[in-house]
Amino acid sequence: MRITINIQPDTSLNELKHAFAQHFPYLKWEFFHHSHQHHEGSHKKDMILGNPLLQKISTHLQQHRIEFHDTTSVQDLEQLIWDAFGLSVQVFRKSGNLWLETTVTDQWSLAYQNEQGRELSAQFERKK
Repeated sequence: MRITINIQPDTSLNELKHAFAQHFPYLKWEFFHHSHQHHEGSHKKDMILGNPLLQKISTHLQQHRIEFHDTTSVQDLEQLIWDAFGLSVQVFRKSGNLWLETTVTDQWSLAYQNEQGRELSAQFERKK
């Protein structure tokens, strides 16, 4: 499945997160002030808080839309966001009532990550 998310300078961070979550309800984006290495987590103290407009936090908005597929790996998507907006993003996967960084599984596709989040959350609900 091909996914297109349209971006404008006055797009807020929450709008961008919501656009992604519509396609992958068991995944979420968090943005950080500093980039991270592959298979490394981001420091919580570097997380961008609030709901700023992209034009306030992006050093360069070179694209007004991003396109990717559900077969795109997490690491490739994170690189795409960096290249397009100069923003460091970390994908998190839902696991029950927790959100876990996908650092160890960055090579997994978005579809597979989302499916794993769905299964883990369903298992958690059954145990309640």
